[in-house]
Amino acid sequence: MNYLYIIIAIIAALIGAAIVLLVSKLTKKNDAGIKQSAVQVGAELESQKQSLEDKYKRLLSESESRINDLNKQLASALDGKLDNVTKESLAQVDNLKKKIKDLESEIEDYEDDLDDAKKKLKKKEVESEELHLSLTAFERDVKNLKDEVASLNGNLENAQKELGLKRESLSFVQEVLSAKEAQDDQTKSLYTKISEVVDFIEGDLRDTVKEIYDITPELDKNAFGDGLYNWAARTKKAWVANKTSIAFVGEFSAGKTSIVNRILSQDRADVPLLPVSAKATTAIPTYISGSPGPRFQFVSPDNSLKGISESTFKRVNKEVLDQIHGVSSLIKYFVMGYKNPNLNSLSILDTPGFNSNDPEDANRTIEVINECDALFWVFDVNAGTVNRTSLQLIKNHLTKPLYIVINKVDTKPQSEVDKVENLIRKTLMESEITVQEFIRFSSKAPLSSIMIPISKITRDESNDHYLLDLKELIASWNTELQQEVLQQKKQTDELSKRIDSICDKYNNANKALGDDCAAAARIPQYKQGFLGIGSGYKMDDNQYNNLIKTLERICNKRVDALVDLFNEMMGVAMDYSSSYDNHERARRNWQMLNDSYERLLKLTKGLR
Repeated sequence: MNYLYIIIAIIAALIGAAIVLLVSKLTKKNDAGIKQSAVQVGAELESQKQSLEDKYKRLLSESESRINDLNKQLASALDGKLDNVTKESLAQVDNLKKKIKDLESEIEDYEDDLDDAKKKLKKKEVESEELHLSLTAFERDVKNLKDEVASLNGNLENAQKELGLKRESLSFVQEVLSAKEAQDDQTKSLYTKISEVVDFIEGDLRDTVKEIYDITPELDKNAFGDGLYNWAARTKKAWVANKTSIAFVGEFSAGKTSIVNRILSQDRADVPLLPVSAKATTAIPTYISGSPGPRFQFVSPDNSLKGISESTFKRVNKEVLDQIHGVSSLIKYFVMGYKNPNLNSLSILDTPGFNSNDPEDANRTIEVINECDALFWVFDVNAGTVNRTSLQLIKNHLTKPLYIVINKVDTKPQSEVDKVENLIRKTLMESEITVQEFIRFSSKAPLSSIMIPISKITRDESNDHYLLDLKELIASWNTELQQEVLQQKKQTDELSKRIDSICDKYNNANKALGDDCAAAARIPQYKQGFLGIGSGYKMDDNQYNNLIKTLERICNKRVDALVDLFNEMMGVAMDYSSSYDNHERARRNWQMLNDSYERLLKLTKGLR
């Protein structure tokens, strides 16, 4: 058993030596080693421990074998069989005992060193923990600093982006404010002609009519006020004049642009698509119309048409416009023209939609939509819902026929499309919104599915009738005045003839009076007396009676006839004078109105 103790002691000594060696290595580590994490130190200690355990097991196995040999030798020795080998073994034992004592002494020293090493190790562990805490705090500060730098970089990027948007917005506003009236010859000629017509109708023609007639306030407003201005404003809009105009609305990515492009191209590769992206055309309501070449314009709130550059138009987007408060005070809508034969009789309005958070966008869209003949509301079948705000705007403000387009139906089974359409129908019905037709559409659907409904749209011609109605009104007045002139002339001519007749009768009556007076004057005869005595006018009874009858005829019949004829003449003469004045007035009125009517026809030639 003593051998076992010896071997264990040896193993313990070896373990102690290993620990001292390990502690020595630890104490010699520089600051960088001290900063190692506790996990790393633990791993190293675990490795050393495993190594010592392996040595311990190996020595224990050797010791057990040696013990067995010693036990056999010890038994032989007790039986008196002490041979040379045993003696050598005993000698070795003595040496071993000495070595053990030496080892025990060394172990004590190692134990002291081990205690010191443990203390140093404990101190180093505390220092390491403090360093670890400091390092963690430093890393945390570094992380916070990095986060702060990242936040500042983000703020800087946002500020740079906002600055860029403000520059874009300022550039846009400057060009809008400095924009000039449309300068192309066709537009200038049209505007000049319309201005001449408006000036004439609200000026000379109105003055002429008011001089002749007492017109009602309603007629004055319709013919020479709002009716005239509305006609002028619409006629200036060459992009909608005499064309069917349709508007497309829908939320972002509903597929409006793809539908518009198919309508414009009619699925023909040789017809150009929109020359700009949808981003520009849906930032502000934009009319897309036919034109001999690319044209980019806008209509100001006073209905003036002004031109802008293509680059400015293409820069316009929602982000830029958000920087501008009150854009409606600058622009009502854009007008974009390009060469496309399919736009000869059709004008398309692309809009920002009703789902914008900006009430200004919604109001501007509603106003321009009501200028169109019909509205096509595009739904993405994958959205499967109806925007409530849009519903209220349509219900409260829309006055035009409504069509619903359920787009991208090829991305859903028919049963799902049926559910979406039924939901939309139910929602619109509950909101009491009338729909002309529901259209299912996709990139694979035949174009006829949307072109047939478009072809059935009735163009609003109410404003087109203004000029025709005005011409018909002036023409009817002109005819009435012409008839009045003829009637007054006929009456004047008849009165003139009556005057001539009375004059003839008066002359005859006057002659008869003269004849009676002459006859009366001849009845008394002057007779000469003898030697002048008794000379004088003398008549017999017959002559006297004849004179009396003649004088009575003169005093009663002839004078009364002349008086009657005179009175009749005075009456007819007054009637004639009045009729003549009426005729002259009617003739003058007719002449003024006829001149105005002929000028109106001349000025409005080619206009509707």
